[in-house]
Amino acid sequence: MFWASLVFLVRDNGDCLILKRSSLRGAHRGKWGLAGGKADRGEMPEDCAIRECFEETGFRLSEDELFFLSKQSSGKRDYYFFWARVSGEPRIDNEHEGWEWVPWNKIRDRIEVPTHSSVFDAFELAQSQL
Repeated sequence: MFWASLVFLVRDNGDCLILKRSSLRGAHRGKWGLAGGKADRGEMPEDCAIRECFEETGFRLSEDELFFLSKQSSGKRDYYFFWARVSGEPRIDNEHEGWEWVPWNKIRDRIEVPTHSSVFDAFELAQSQL
């Protein structure tokens, strides 16, 4: 069952946005992770990714700016991973307490929310071919 979408948001220089989850509420408190979140009922993965990115960072994406990377399953939950180019600076929501731009080839070392290594492999491959 589709559960959540997560997005690597990348600037033209290759830096990737990571967000620090609030230490006061929600899942993965105080951990660094990607923009994204749980799907609304009946929502498609791409629509969830677009909505969550806007809610969490203020970046407006369209479907043709969103590139699929990987689908990971954990029990009965499916997680979809995408990447997209952005410009400007984020405006984070109250689910987060910080943000940082990290070089795309260092992102694996900075994400603290559990993420399968194959997701990072797919992202690094996509970025290395640009």
